[in-house]
Amino acid sequence: MSSEQENDSVQENEANAGNSILAGRAPIVVLVGLIIVSLLAICSLGYFLLRPAGEESSETTPNSGEPTPFPVAGGAIGSDDAIVMGISGSTTISVTLDSPAELSLGGKSFAVSSQTINPDASWSPGVSGENTAGWVHGSIVNYIMALDGSDQNRTLLDSLIPGSQIVMMTEGGGQFLFEFEQKRLVSTEDRTIFQQNVPGITLVMFDEGSGQNLVVNGRYIISDTNSGSQGGSVELGEPTQLGDLQITVTGATYVPNSPQAPPGFAFFLVDFRVQNVGLTAVDVNNLQLVLIDEIGNQYALNPIASQIGSNPALTGGFLNAGGSLDASVGYQIPSSLVSSSLQWVVIDKVTGARAQVRIPFTGDNAAQFSTITLQTVQISTDGNNMNLTGQIINQGNQPIVVTPSDVSLRTSDGAAYQLLSANPPFVWTAPPAQTIQYSVTYQRPNLDTAVFTILNQPFQLTNIR
Repeated sequence: MSSEQENDSVQENEANAGNSILAGRAPIVVLVGLIIVSLLAICSLGYFLLRPAGEESSETTPNSGEPTPFPVAGGAIGSDDAIVMGISGSTTISVTLDSPAELSLGGKSFAVSSQTINPDASWSPGVSGENTAGWVHGSIVNYIMALDGSDQNRTLLDSLIPGSQIVMMTEGGGQFLFEFEQKRLVSTEDRTIFQQNVPGITLVMFDEGSGQNLVVNGRYIISDTNSGSQGGSVELGEPTQLGDLQITVTGATYVPNSPQAPPGFAFFLVDFRVQNVGLTAVDVNNLQLVLIDEIGNQYALNPIASQIGSNPALTGGFLNAGGSLDASVGYQIPSSLVSSSLQWVVIDKVTGARAQVRIPFTGDNAAQFSTITLQTVQISTDGNNMNLTGQIINQGNQPIVVTPSDVSLRTSDGAAYQLLSANPPFVWTAPPAQTIQYSVTYQRPNLDTAVFTILNQPFQLTNIR
């Protein structure tokens, strides 16, 4: 074989080898390409799925405004659901809410669905049709509702005249009655429609593109069926009627320093008497007991707080005709709450009727208006125990409540001694302008000095060894 033939053969073999290598790598190249394309598709899909709902385009995003006082929530909310409303950056409170379920006006009914406020304080409700109303979740003093901007709904709102009634039913079966007050055009940027300082209802019809919304305001009516008294609200100590039940709040106590309260919170106790003046037994389990401050925040019942009231906690059951019971309920409220008064509302969950009691609130600790004395300190004959007696004089206008956690005996080495007995048994309650005598027995301290503390008053004990 000549050298030229040998060179041609070598070149042919190298070409074949190269083709063989490329042929073996072709599936790998194709596979890598498919993986890259798939990753790009996944990233694109993830962006469209996870981007904020309002991020359609800069043209349709409303200008930011002042935040509204309502919590962000979504979906339908039941009557027993807990709603968390922010008080500060580190503190929250729990409230309960009976959500609207149906709205009726002018002979037409609307099913109510829950709506939310956008993070920039704008509102773009997604009302599903002309027979649906969108409720701003959390608006419980002035109920904010959105209606579809159909011609039929516009004609309905135009037909309202002074005296026209608007009825709202809640998930719990309650009924609220409102009376048409005014109709006006409001700028889409106006945030005053969300205010919660006056009881009522606000119906908003959105007119896209016009820059204005049609707003209808309704005034809350206290009727015979949903008020417990002629005035709608009574004062502390005055009886109010709720169906066959006569209810009287006999006392209210603010307890700001209970160690059982969560950090940032205090307890508020309501003592009351219920009398059945009807002819048949009444199921007390049908009563919903709500505490509301002057801007409309509702506060959660606290079972622990209810146990330290002047009366037994309300446990439910039937109250026979002619019978009466004394009970206490406790609530968890922010320790920094500022409100000139609180409304205690009792609602019959079957009929929707309600009774309201106004309770003055100053946020003052009742114990600071007390005079606490320690009169005697005696060592038992066997030398093991120590008995202390004294009195508590209440010079304020709220009852003073003393629990076992309000009384202690400690020594300088940090030891806390066991409380063996108390007379009267805890919980102690000193009504306004009255005095209670107390007696407690502790283990005798091992040191010669100790500090006995009751409420905010410490006493230095010496020569006890």
